Amino acid sequence: MGGLGRLFRRDRLTGQVALGLVGVLGIAAAVYGVGVAGATYRISDVGAWLSARSKGLAVHVNGLQGKVDGKAGVIPQMRGHNIKIVQDGATVLIVDLDTGVVSRLDPSQLNIGQSRPFGKGIQILAGAGKAYTVDSVKGVVQEIDPVGLGPVGPSATLPPILGQAAIDGRGALWVPVSARGEVSAFKDGRLRPPVRVGAPGDGLALTIAAGDPVVIDSAAATATVVRASGARLTVTLPTTVRQAGRGGVLAPAHTDGKTVPLLVPGTGSLVTVDTDTGRYSSTRLAMPRHRYRPPQMLGAKVYIPDETAGALIVYDAAANRFQSPIPVTGRPSRLDVFVRDGLLWANDPSGPRAVVIDRQGAHRGVDKYKDRVAGGPKRTTIPLPGDGNAPPPPGRPEQSRPRSRPGEPTAPSTVTVTPGAGTMRVDFQPSRGDGVVGYVLKDVPPGLSAAPSAIAPGAGAFTFTVSGGDCGREYRFRVAARYKDAHGRIREQVSDASDPVRPCVTPGAPTGLTARATASGARLAWTAPPGAGATAYEVAWDGPVRGRRTVSATSATLGEVWTNGSYTFTVAAVNGAGTGPKATRAARLTGPATRFQVERNGKSTGYVRSVADANGGTVVTTMKDNNGESIVVNCQKKGVYYRRNDALAGDMYANITYNGKTGYIIGYLVNTPGDWKNFSGLPVWNCG
Repeated sequence: MGGLGRLFRRDRLTGQVALGLVGVLGIAAAVYGVGVAGATYRISDVGAWLSARSKGLAVHVNGLQGKVDGKAGVIPQMRGHNIKIVQDGATVLIVDLDTGVVSRLDPSQLNIGQSRPFGKGIQILAGAGKAYTVDSVKGVVQEIDPVGLGPVGPSATLPPILGQAAIDGRGALWVPVSARGEVSAFKDGRLRPPVRVGAPGDGLALTIAAGDPVVIDSAAATATVVRASGARLTVTLPTTVRQAGRGGVLAPAHTDGKTVPLLVPGTGSLVTVDTDTGRYSSTRLAMPRHRYRPPQMLGAKVYIPDETAGALIVYDAAANRFQSPIPVTGRPSRLDVFVRDGLLWANDPSGPRAVVIDRQGAHRGVDKYKDRVAGGPKRTTIPLPGDGNAPPPPGRPEQSRPRSRPGEPTAPSTVTVTPGAGTMRVDFQPSRGDGVVGYVLKDVPPGLSAAPSAIAPGAGAFTFTVSGGDCGREYRFRVAARYKDAHGRIREQVSDASDPVRPCVTPGAPTGLTARATASGARLAWTAPPGAGATAYEVAWDGPVRGRRTVSATSATLGEVWTNGSYTFTVAAVNGAGTGPKATRAARLTGPATRFQVERNGKSTGYVRSVADANGGTVVTTMKDNNGESIVVNCQKKGVYYRRNDALAGDMYANITYNGKTGYIIGYLVNTPGDWKNFSGLPVWNCG
């Protein structure tokens, strides 16, 4: 067995896939697998595979019942190692994070069918019927067969170091390339054109939301949604996102819905981004200084894994309030949390405990070491975020907020801000305690107004709406609870400041985009998107010439575009909240004809030819002794060099219409701007 162990120790330089171990590992699987070859097992369709490290098992749990209905032993070399289970339909891959060995689990026979060493640190992904490996250090991406684990098609190379990759709803692998500030897609052995999502060097986090990639640039505080159509939506997030530090925000790998929850380490900011509309809500959570993992979202609730408490913190985004935490282990432990088939799973990979939660928030405890769910030992109460009862992790000083004196109400909590079109909504949770006479909004700048001016204690809807403000500026607000003290005097308990918010939302796409050729260049016009006010527009064009510019009006004349041909024009609205989706227009442009006088054709004949060659093609028509005559010039074209003498030589031709015939004449026969060696430029277009 020692020799087999040595075979698993792979240096990264030996490549991602080694084929020599297939037979040996297949024998090990047959000897040590739980299932028996030829036997068929039936496990629930709605469920998940969970790792049980201390037992050397992969356990399948029925999600609807919370019961174990299948187990499979990992190969001996994996026992006691850190294990990750990658699952997609019938594809179940067991990844040994300590050695890089990957085993395929056959759900129908509950045993290991194939194992291969890919190398420690190699990303293994499966989704939408596809499987891939990503070597972050070398920058190599490769599709693999999810059954045989061998390579499928050619690999591709991207500039390392690569970020955590993910598979979209159509089976394409998306990879963050921080060195270029881009995200690249790979499918069927080919890289697709990269998408710019940030500045080169920025750390990028990738989430697949409802099948579409969403890239978070923490340094720029932006979220970019890349839709299946190729359209992009960029959302400007609160500037507190920039305080996430070197590791960036904590974001889930996948979300079932279109809302992505983001947790900013160190600040306690929880941002939920609607990737469909580009709107977000942000709340500052007074959370203990615990160790957290990326938040997950199921329905309207956000679940934040708290590994210090061994529990899930539950935040109801619709009601803007915390619910009781859900214990998983009740002690410090690693938690693997993910959403699959409409259920949220939280697993302690080293112990027996797991929890499964449905969309309504109902949860069931799971004992992975038993075939039936049983009640666990009594656990100590897990504190709600900010109630001061949760101890900080070892080595960190305990921090607590100043408490209210006896008889005083607490300050309002969970202040959440949501931007609107010209408005900002501020939600909060009321104070606990007696004597509150009302709530008022603090820090409203002059020129802005808040409604209502005050909220009564039993009002029910604890929401202020602030109108006005500048889209280019962020605002913070506090909520004060007014109460009477023992002497009947009015005093205030003031909340912490909210996260920053702007009075605008990401604009929609412009409509009615048109493009036409003019003597001044390509002329574009469009209608502003409804609702959200755009402060600028990003205009881009691709075709015989490429370029981009930013304008403030709803039209633009592109003096750089004066070459005939097919173009694609895009216009995206921009404001302080982000960049909206693009309007696209494909058009074939042909510059307008202009008139210029004939020159250098006195007492001679000028030949109009079918091609831009003074001695080639066929003669379409001729011009005789017509200096000073005004003729129609359609465009100019570089052609075959012609030298009549030292003073008359060049390769520039004019495409003209003369006597009802169209063809080319050598450039020195017509008085267009410039010489006959270079394009004149506007108003004369390049023939292309």
